[in-house]
Amino acid sequence: MPTPHDEDPHDRPPEPGATADSGSEPAPGTGSAPGTGSAPAPRPPYVDDRTGYLEMEQDPRFGALKKRQRSFIFPVTAAFLAWFLLYVVMSAYARDFMAKELTNHINVALVFGLLQFVSTFLIAWAYSRFARTRLDPVATELREELQA
Repeated sequence: MPTPHDEDPHDRPPEPGATADSGSEPAPGTGSAPGTGSAPAPRPPYVDDRTGYLEMEQDPRFGALKKRQRSFIFPVTAAFLAWFLLYVVMSAYARDFMAKELTNHINVALVFGLLQFVSTFLIAWAYSRFARTRLDPVATELREELQA
């Protein structure tokens, strides 16, 4: 079983203040040949490419995009959780009401349960529509600028 000491140093970002050549690996071409079984070929050093994101994070359009996304997600999530908890609480404490038969063998609890699925699909559809019309155009513009 591998231990934390067996971890490859290239699998994680460098420590703050470390340089790319501060490791103890030999320079490329100075180690043994690949396939000789003594040492694996060195991998290229880790490159921190977060600088573009850090610059984009300061862009007011990026902040507005995050705010617009949150303006949909937080209220809808709160409403859905309230709706779900209403169903659970009524199932536990309003048994007589939930057991009321609406038609042949279909009671209020069954209808509420099925409406949970319906509301989940409606929320997913509404978010995909919201994202396609209100988020994606701005996100695409920002991504293209970042990749340029």
